[in-house]
Formats: sequence, C-alpha cells, structure tokens
Amino acid sequence: MQSGSNFDTPKQLVFERVTDASILSDFSCGIDSMDEFIHQELQDYIWMGSCQLFVIRDGEDIVAMYCLDQHNLCLSEIVKDKMKDGLKPSPQNAPDADSPYWFKPFFEAIEITYLAVATSRQRQHIGSFIIESIMSQVAHDPNIQSDFVTVRALKHDDYTAVPFYSSCGFFPPEKEIDGRNLFMYRIVIR
Repeated sequence: MQSGSNFDTPKQLVFERVTDASILSDFSCGIDSMDEFIHQELQDYIWMGSCQLFVIRDGEDIVAMYCLDQHNLCLSEIVKDKMKDGLKPSPQNAPDADSPYWFKPFFEAIEITYLAVATSRQRQHIGSFIIESIMSQVAHDPNIQSDFVTVRALKHDDYTAVPFYSSCGFFPPEKEIDGRNLFMYRIVIR
C-alpha cells in the first residue's frame, strides 16, 4: 500500500471459510439480483463444488462475502510473457478472440466467482482489501500455482462492477461482453 493514500487497512476484519450459505440469511449488498442469488442459489453452487465461500467478519457481523474457484485463462504465451514485463493489455494488444490463427493456451487461474460487501459497509475499501488479500494469498501460497486471478464483473443497466475491478488492476482480455458480465483478469506478481 502506498503511504499517504486514503486506503486504511481494516485490521479488525477476519476471513473465514464456511460451507453453509445460510449464515448469509441476513446479509444484503443492496443489489437485488446478487442478494437473491446469495439467499436462494449460492448453497447449491457450494454443494456442487462450483465455489468455496468465505465470509468476512467484523466481530460478529458479516460485512462481506466472496467465493473462489479454479479457472483457466486463455492467452498466448507471448501476451503472458509481455504482461509479466509490465504490458497492460488494451484492445490493440489483447488477443483477438475471432482470429482462427491465434494459438492461445490455457493458464491456471483462481476465479473470484462472487464478491459482495454489506450495504452498511460499502465505500470503506473493504472490497479492495479483499481483492488485495486474495492476490497476496495466491502469490505467496506454495500450493497455488496460478499466474492469474479472474473475475466476471457484473454489468447491469442499474449497476456495474467493471469500474471497481478496473480500479483493482483487472483488465478484459477480450472485447466481448457475456450478456451481464465482463470477463476480466489480473496477473499475479510473485
């Protein structure tokens, strides 16, 4: 973190992995579609093994939640190597998803499948703190070999998470928007 920034590390927050989504029965992030998913569908995704649920507590209060899963990112070796040297992808130098001649191998990634901060705790840098904590864990855990963290940023008419993830250093590797989501990634710095 940069000194002098407005980002204060919420030191009192505790991360906890849980397997029962009913712990979030009173949780609300203020985005109707996300709250509905959390309360009605998230448990099924956990049971199917589609994600691992983590809650962030401040004392007894749950102030945020996120889910992680394994994922693959499709990029060329050239783009991956240039990114490690500091290249920031743009539509001009990002892989062209429509090109049949572009060889794009898959790279292991950790996907943030869901992330939500309680309405009462938004605009307190908790989401950014979670992202940086995930990035640090992926970079320093010897059991995790992923070079990327990915996310499908929610994009609705009434809400978009794209600016948030962009501010956290995520880039779209492709131009297409998958309906309500924009696929984005960030390289892990070891």
